[in-house]
Amino acid sequence: MRFTPFSNAQVKRSLIVALILALVAACESLSPTIPIGFDLTGEWLLDANASDSTPDTRAIRRAEDLDIARGKQKNVGASAAFVIQDFPVVAAQRLVIEQNDDSLGIRYSNGTYRDVTWGRTERNFWQIEAGWSNRVFVILSRRDDITGREEMKLEAGGSQLRVMVDVKTEGRDVMIERVYVRGR
Repeated sequence: MRFTPFSNAQVKRSLIVALILALVAACESLSPTIPIGFDLTGEWLLDANASDSTPDTRAIRRAEDLDIARGKQKNVGASAAFVIQDFPVVAAQRLVIEQNDDSLGIRYSNGTYRDVTWGRTERNFWQIEAGWSNRVFVILSRRDDITGREEMKLEAGGSQLRVMVDVKTEGRDVMIERVYVRGR
């Protein structure tokens, strides 16, 4: 009995699907135009019941250390253990956002302040692209072997903010969703 894990048709189909997905992701164009009625300005408080838990960075680091020891992860610097530092929204209990015509300022509950300008910028070794896609504010971040995608979507007539974060590393990946309700 001959062992064939994949047929040529399966491999070709998988490669074509992967190529199409990569092209769509690479070609995504973010608009610098703020959609009508999209205003994130104000205080946002975490709805813990509707949100994923904060990632356990110690558990991530332990798992990645095992992967490194087994040779599954080569680049120690491309670690998801820094996800809270690099993407503070994944742990924030409160956001205070200032939105203007060309940028967004976000103060997180840990005191970190982040300024995001529409278009492409570079900050602290990160290549960042920010703008809108289908009424969703998107921040794409790239550095070395780490890519992050943050999506901010207003819901419930603007009183709820859903934030989806997807971070891909050479180690463990992190996908998390946080829901905030508008404060004062």
